Amino acid sequence: MKITGKFSGVITPLVTPFKENGEIDFGALAEILDFVKRKVDGIFVNATTGEFTSLSLEEKIKIVEFVKQRITGKTKLFTNVSSTNFSEVMKLCKFASELKVDAIISPPPFYLIPGREGIKNYFLKIAEKADLPTIIYNIPSATGYSVSVKLISELADENKNILGVKVTLDSLSYIKDLVLNIKSRRPEFSVLTGLGYYLMPDIISGGDGGIVALSNFAPETATTLVKAIKEDNYEHAIEQHQKLMKLTEIYKYASSFASAIKIALSLMGFSLNPFVRFPLTTDGKEAEESIKKILLDTGIL
Repeated sequence: MKITGKFSGVITPLVTPFKENGEIDFGALAEILDFVKRKVDGIFVNATTGEFTSLSLEEKIKIVEFVKQRITGKTKLFTNVSSTNFSEVMKLCKFASELKVDAIISPPPFYLIPGREGIKNYFLKIAEKADLPTIIYNIPSATGYSVSVKLISELADENKNILGVKVTLDSLSYIKDLVLNIKSRRPEFSVLTGLGYYLMPDIISGGDGGIVALSNFAPETATTLVKAIKEDNYEHAIEQHQKLMKLTEIYKYASSFASAIKIALSLMGFSLNPFVRFPLTTDGKEAEESIKKILLDTGIL
């Protein structure tokens, strides 16, 4: 099966490890990055899984610089430019452009939500400022609303830098509408899922892959699934899909995506402590034991 999007396959939304005092643990970050960077197609920093809302502007910039220096080969780098302060958004766009990352990603404005034209102008301005491929991040559970397919279609028509969307939404019909309304005339436009159990449905529906948090600790499972689909080996793809479905159960036992992923990584022997930044909650032994069982059952441990 052919995948046509400019950005495709498996992209890892990298966790941000913290020390007990709240500082970023760059040693642990390097360890995780070195584990995944050659196994996946891209690295997404300052993502939801990376707790971007708890990072300062300076910390976001330091993380992008750090990861950029350590990425090699064909692995692409994506960075989130979102902030509730638009002057910071512009600074992050300018920085991303100067550093020559492969693409910028942003959810729409949240908390103080503008009207439709305001949302549209937001994406047009960041795509113009960065002058880089721009991916819209539709995550209604965090922003309070969904960006319509019609609006994304208009944006894709008005600025050719707008080259994709990450969909963290439990709706196959939404993915279907993106494929039929945008990819049908712009095959290079990337339709990426943010849900691990949607990775296979996204691709076989005409999408391009996913930005999936599980790939922090199970990159081979996700990438093997994509490879199997490309080779039309659907029996093997289904096996990997069912494994990913089981792995997504870890989220039931933690208080946040970031906490679940960090617990999994710590169980696998990585040096990070599973601390998350306040106001998120660092989960305890009960969550750890439940997640450990899932990792054992799926052969990750």
